[in-house]
Amino acid sequence: MAEPLDFSIKRTTAPGEDYYRRQAESMELNASVTEQPSNPLDDAAARKVHRRLLEWYYHEKDRQSANRLEMAMDSDFYDNLQWDPQDAAELQSRGQMPLVYNEVAPMVDWIIGTERRAKVDWRVLPRTEDDVQMADVKTKVLKYTADVNRVTFNRSRAFADAVKVGVGWLDDGVRDDPTQDIIYSKYEDWRQVLWDSTSYDLDLSDARYLFRWRWVDEDIAAEMFPSRVDQVREAVEDTQHRTTDEYEDEVWWHPEERAQLLGTEATRTGRFGAASVGEAKRRRVKLIEAQYRMPVKARLVSSGPLRGAFVDERDMALMAALNRVGGSIIEKLVMRVHVAVFTDTHMLAMAPSVFRHNRFTLTPVWCYRRGSDRLPYGVIRRVRDIQQDLNKRASKALFLLNTNQIIADEGAVADWDVARDEVSRPDGVVLKKPGKEFAIRRDTDAATGQISMMTLAAQSIQKSAGVSDENLGRRTNAVSGEAIKARQLQGSVVTTEPFDNLRFAVQVQGEKQLVLAEQFYTEEKVVRLTGAKGALEWVKVNQPEVQADGTVRFINDITASMADFMVADADYAGTLRQVMFESLNAMAMRLPPEVALRLMAMAMDYSDLPNKDEIAREIRQITGQPDPSVEPTPEEAQQLAQQQQMQVEALQMQREQAMLALEEARAKVRELNARAAKLEAEAGAGSPDGQMQAAIDQVRAQAAQEIDRLSDALRKANAELAARTIQANKDADVAIERARIEAASRERVAEIQAGSDRAIDQLSRRLAELEQRMNTRPAAPA
Repeated sequence: MAEPLDFSIKRTTAPGEDYYRRQAESMELNASVTEQPSNPLDDAAARKVHRRLLEWYYHEKDRQSANRLEMAMDSDFYDNLQWDPQDAAELQSRGQMPLVYNEVAPMVDWIIGTERRAKVDWRVLPRTEDDVQMADVKTKVLKYTADVNRVTFNRSRAFADAVKVGVGWLDDGVRDDPTQDIIYSKYEDWRQVLWDSTSYDLDLSDARYLFRWRWVDEDIAAEMFPSRVDQVREAVEDTQHRTTDEYEDEVWWHPEERAQLLGTEATRTGRFGAASVGEAKRRRVKLIEAQYRMPVKARLVSSGPLRGAFVDERDMALMAALNRVGGSIIEKLVMRVHVAVFTDTHMLAMAPSVFRHNRFTLTPVWCYRRGSDRLPYGVIRRVRDIQQDLNKRASKALFLLNTNQIIADEGAVADWDVARDEVSRPDGVVLKKPGKEFAIRRDTDAATGQISMMTLAAQSIQKSAGVSDENLGRRTNAVSGEAIKARQLQGSVVTTEPFDNLRFAVQVQGEKQLVLAEQFYTEEKVVRLTGAKGALEWVKVNQPEVQADGTVRFINDITASMADFMVADADYAGTLRQVMFESLNAMAMRLPPEVALRLMAMAMDYSDLPNKDEIAREIRQITGQPDPSVEPTPEEAQQLAQQQQMQVEALQMQREQAMLALEEARAKVRELNARAAKLEAEAGAGSPDGQMQAAIDQVRAQAAQEIDRLSDALRKANAELAARTIQANKDADVAIERARIEAASRERVAEIQAGSDRAIDQLSRRLAELEQRMNTRPAAPA
């Protein structure tokens, strides 16, 4: 077996690094006598910043290189590249295939798929009461920005990187391209980014610096920095063309070694019949971008709707907004973000960041971070050793099942090579000499043990990552639906941290995008939104309107105030949402219809239906319930107030009608009871009559029952009419709707009262018969 992999990093000196280390002192000594450079980027201050940035860059490159190597290994494990080349070569020399039973890929795919099924929602909130409508406009503008920049897909890519290797990156900024939207949002490869590893905060707000780099063709770099063409050419290198720019210290499995293992040519294009890639040369230069914080005195807005914004003369939108809405400005010592682009030998550009948010443009999406050094790792890191052990045990079991041992006396066969070949054949025949022992041994018990350990390894991977067979939809020993849901819920709880970190990243990225929109959406613009069933909605921003006095007023001016970006409440796991959705629907089935509809609207918040918002909106329209997530317009608020007043008056009228009908019935029953009492007294004065007394008691009981029945009927009718009042169409005329409900109420109460009057009249006639019977009864003897 090959020796364990050595993960120690051996890096040769980078171009320009030794140059600054050797000549730093001499450059400082000679700075006073050196001729003043023509370009400010070549003066002593710029060179000092350049040296500091290089020191930070190479320091982080060394400090993070070991962990980044393991991140690259984690990524390879997901891509089925799980064997060390030496171990794989040794297996192939024995005629075995380096088998890979990839248990980590389904686990990672489940986490990634869960994120793509349950997207994080957000909205923009106002800072003052006057900005409520403007906050809704900004929400729609950011939705448009997210659509045109495919932010949802970029976030999914960054989250996939975080799950696999520990961190993914999102980049938000502006571009000078008239063919595209001015604000961009992109995915950034983790292999091209280094950051301040001493930072504690997840948003890197306490980080001093952040680096990323690109290999750019010489002609493109020269056009990017026309005043620094000579410096660009000094840093140009002849490099072989590759489809990807691999990180110099992270090539754990070199492409040539991989190709040799697979028995193919080392070149990539050679498989397709093209020329060798080694012949393709490109003159390219490595451009390094640094975003770093420096303590400087800066001017900030200290009051007004733009409070907290950095005042920069280049920010024309802010200066114009300050002239319109006002605000005081103060000077304060702050850590200001600067941006520099340089090579290993020269500074190409350097200036304070133009962005008002004073943050790095790159936003990290973390999975897990080590407690000792805060370096990231993904879910694969926890189970990588177990996965490697599983693969080796699988190959070992296959080797044991395919090999046989021969135990024989010396001279038992004439030709041992022939005997070995025959033993390896399933239909082999071995001729042994008489009197000689010749036995074939197949060690199946050892292979069974290896397979058992493979099973344990696969179970350990699931336990460590929190993704069980139930989450993956596989058949298990869990039979009941509740047991399956419980295990699925447990998997969702174990994987909470990556999703919580994603929500935090969405919050940080959204705050940056909001500030970019407030700063750079200065022109007149019409944005498009796609609503339910593909309906289009158009929102106009920064629309100039000439007033009567000749002044110009801008409608929906998003640059005139600041707002807050807020992620929606924490979303529940898919299994828990389904359980809550089913529970609310089951509860609604046992409630009255008017209450059930309201509960169903609440249940839609936990549904996975693609058009759940539209369904909830339709239910709310039926019940007349307003949408709590939508701020009503002044007209809607006025109409809602009128409708509520109509409902209150209608309900009061319904109660008064019901109470009047009930009081009339009670008055009639009291009259019946008085007549019954008089009749009972007259009957008791004479000889006792049991039948008469029973008839009187029956009339009293039926009268009491009629009052109870009437009260219950009026209560039910009142509830039905109240529900109808609440469900009144908000678009209907309030007066007409009120008149209709009052008419229905009077009709319903009159119908119930008429039925009660008939029943009471029947009791009255029954009592009259008893009175007549009492009057015609013979007088008692003296």
